[in-house]
Amino acid sequence: MADEIRRLSDDLARDPSSLVFMPLADALRRAGQVDVALRVALRGLDRHPYIADAHDVLARIHADRGDLDRAADEWEMALRLDPAHTPASLGLGFIDFRRGHLESAERRLSVASDADTGAAAALAHVRTALAVRDGGAAQAAVATAAVSPAERLTAPPPVLEYPSPDVSRARHLFSPVFDGTDQTALLVDADGFVLAGSYVDAAGSDVSEMVGAELAGVSGEAERAMRHLGLGAWTSLLVEADNAVVAMSPAPLGSLVVVATSRQTPVGLVRLLLDRVLTRARDWLARVS
Repeated sequence: MADEIRRLSDDLARDPSSLVFMPLADALRRAGQVDVALRVALRGLDRHPYIADAHDVLARIHADRGDLDRAADEWEMALRLDPAHTPASLGLGFIDFRRGHLESAERRLSVASDADTGAAAALAHVRTALAVRDGGAAQAAVATAAVSPAERLTAPPPVLEYPSPDVSRARHLFSPVFDGTDQTALLVDADGFVLAGSYVDAAGSDVSEMVGAELAGVSGEAERAMRHLGLGAWTSLLVEADNAVVAMSPAPLGSLVVVATSRQTPVGLVRLLLDRVLTRARDWLARVS
């Protein structure tokens, strides 16, 4: 990643009017340098304001920064410039889903699903959530029947222990694992989309979406690092920060589980909580996939 950023930066320095600002900004974003990525994207858009892909890159940067309003504005601009821009429709669909606007999410993802397999899977998930919200598992089965078996996300059978795919209930998926208010967990997909759980900061604010966006691509980066070092597959990562202990582990379908506790929590307990959260995430994903 560092070599790629260095090469793209050199290319842009040689020709500041080049369109290389787009892959450079995206590479910086994926490397976690979102502030630098933002500056590169904005400078590039000053020179090239009518390129849909450039607005898409800027939208992804805003999404990673947790600014969904600006991300939505940029994706809307991309669609105005190119009504068939699939990544913009997909991005807006995810934002609508995060905000609980399921009908709008379904419309947008329907547009993108023909050209993007990820959008097709997301569309199936949205339709399941709609059906569960409006009429329970029976309607969910009908809603997903129109989706091919490879893309289908069927509603789980009635089980009290695990929440349904409904977003509001999935927030409490990991609650039975914890015995303290200073413990929390998230399940996020490869794009940083929050699938289940919640993350509450010290002030009591739910910052799940922001944390999820920051974690986009973490699992992939860890896999690449382990591969380069010849250490095999990664199984967990534990970080002791000033105010918290954070543990992560890869989960099925390219997702990631994250557990955060207070700094006073023993490391052994953090690892135990991570194992329990991972087990619960695996079981839940098996029920909704």
